[in-house]
Amino acid sequence: MKAIVFEKIQQLSIQDKPIPTLNDGDVLIRMELCGICASDLAALRGDVSDYAPPVVMGHELAGVIVESRHSDVKTGEKVTVNPMLSCGVCIHCQNDRDKYCNMIEGIGHDIDGGYAEYIRMPKHGVDTGKLIQVPSTVPPEELLFLEPLGCCLNAMQETIFQNSVAILGAGPIGLLFAQLTKRAGLTTYVFDPLPHRRAIAETVGADATFDISPDDVAHLHEITHGGVDTVISATTNKTAVIKLAFQIARKGAYINFFGLAPEGQELRINLEEFHYTGHKLMASWAFSRSSLEESRQLLLQKVINFKPLLTDQFPITQGLEAFDNAIAQRGIKTALHP
Repeated sequence: MKAIVFEKIQQLSIQDKPIPTLNDGDVLIRMELCGICASDLAALRGDVSDYAPPVVMGHELAGVIVESRHSDVKTGEKVTVNPMLSCGVCIHCQNDRDKYCNMIEGIGHDIDGGYAEYIRMPKHGVDTGKLIQVPSTVPPEELLFLEPLGCCLNAMQETIFQNSVAILGAGPIGLLFAQLTKRAGLTTYVFDPLPHRRAIAETVGADATFDISPDDVAHLHEITHGGVDTVISATTNKTAVIKLAFQIARKGAYINFFGLAPEGQELRINLEEFHYTGHKLMASWAFSRSSLEESRQLLLQKVINFKPLLTDQFPITQGLEAFDNAIAQRGIKTALHP
């Protein structure tokens, strides 16, 4: 089968690999679609360290079971995965915080993932509930968003909101956040330097969109009378983004640095200023099992508009071009198919 292998920083290759063989309890998934995640791009740049190359990346996947050696799984089932395989018994796993488990293994991070024609889900993953089945009527173009939507829902549960929210970044994650915050009844503003992404934000319900220029920041201050109640940074937290978050947050606001940050990026705070501005700072990442189940339910209820988000699809044989497309931010979400 064809697969895209992350060999080392700044090096991807398309390789011929054997179709995975199964042990007792394993299942084999034939891939339909797999989305390129910003974390994969960060790993390729060398900005994050939670990958173990050489590895087949890909964790935002949609597929079908084509072979099962597990008594609870039937062939033909449409599935995606919870890509964090954990021990299932430690205090973190018991509290639905699998991501903090000391035994974590990430699909597409540590073990081969979805940028391939087939992927093996090991027995342990099935036994601990990491295989997520959906009805056959759920299209792969929506199913690949179950995991990223679960990440956003987890952040929504952890963040405190009042009346207004600004979302930094109108990529796939920012656009999911925009729909969730509007659904929660919040006045939603979206910042992005790219006009085509701001246009999509407007189509999914943002109340207003802004460039990142000083004039746009001043305009937001004018219409909000001093800034927003909550800021969610849904983009890479570079110095300019961190500065923008504080510029548009009113006194006493909540700021969630959801996005990844380049390696070595620091957040420096004048503690006296911080004391008197009263900002509440936090960071959310990944998902819980409960947020993935909530995401599954929203997919089934068809309350999220995924159609404008998936803009580009490439075959695995054109995987390098697909990564170039995602890096260039030509569309919104880039996905791969066999």
